[in-house]
Order: sequence, then C-alpha cells, then structure tokens
Amino acid sequence: MAAENRFAKPKQVKLVSAVAVGAVLALAAADPAKSADSFDFNLYRVPKTYSGKLRLPDFKARDKEFADFRTRIIDAMKAGATFAGENSVAQFGCGTGCTHTVVANNRNGRLYWFPRGGEFNQGLTLEFKTNSNLMLARWFTDSLWETCVIESFVLDDKGRWIAKEALAGRGEAICDGGIAAGASKARGF
Repeated sequence: MAAENRFAKPKQVKLVSAVAVGAVLALAAADPAKSADSFDFNLYRVPKTYSGKLRLPDFKARDKEFADFRTRIIDAMKAGATFAGENSVAQFGCGTGCTHTVVANNRNGRLYWFPRGGEFNQGLTLEFKTNSNLMLARWFTDSLWETCVIESFVLDDKGRWIAKEALAGRGEAICDGGIAAGASKARGF
C-alpha cells in the first residue's frame, strides 16, 4: 500500500501536465507586455528570511504521504531556507529524466508538492531564490527534448501554487541555459 501512495502524485501530474500544455497554447495568444514581469524575481520579493528553529514535518500523521522521501526532505531543510524566505526545496529523481519536487516550510514543517514533475514533465529544471516566492520551471514535452515549456509560479502564504505564465518553445536558445533568459527569447525580446 505504501508503494501506491508513493506514486499517487505522478498520476495527478499527468492531468496537470495536459492542462498546462493547453494553457500554454491559450497564453501564447496573450499580450506579452502584460505578462513580461512574471519571470522577474524582484517583483515577488519576501520581506525576510527565516532563521529560527527548524520544525520538521510530521511524517507519521499530517505528512505521511511524504514519508518515503523523508531523508531527502530533512537534508534539504537542514541546509536552510532556499526559497520564499522560509522554505527549502528538495528535488529528487524518480527515473531517467524524471524528478519530483517537495517544498518544505522550515518554520512550520508543512510540505507542499511542486505542481510539475514526474514522468510527464521530463527534464524538469527549477530556478528560485531565497528572497522571492517566484519559482521558474522548464520541462520538455517530447522524448527528444527539443520542445520545452517554461512556466512561472508563485507560492502564496497558504501554500498554494499560483500559475503566472506559461510559454512553449523549441531549440537551444529557448530550452537551454537560464529559464528567465529562455522566456525572454521565447517572447522575442
């Protein structure tokens, strides 16, 4: 039964990924000037970085679904906050090109799945900063890793991911290197 729980998230990710690709097509028609700031970390700054006592997750009750990944999560938390002022990011492999990402709040011990990952978001790359609640993601839609989706997400104060923008592109100029730079090139800037 524990193995089934462990892989419950990738099934959800498949549906989310299909929706994300549809959203990319819808957003592609949007005015790029209106969303030009959705990849700028400075516009999503957090007021301070947490430096208090580390509170670990409750892997026996509230955070039971994450128990299989406890070592990776705790190691990330012990390294200190790396995202949105009080969170640590644990990204770990689940097969070739497959990763899962958990965001752990160092202040209250709560855990949150990142909305992308698994086998349907191949080659997931993330960019984030300690002083911003913006997280950028890039993943590939095809087995040849030629077409990528670049997305921006904001983690709100209730632990919900807010999708800001999604772009699709092809080629090294867009799909390699920094995610924000790839987004600018995908927009034609």
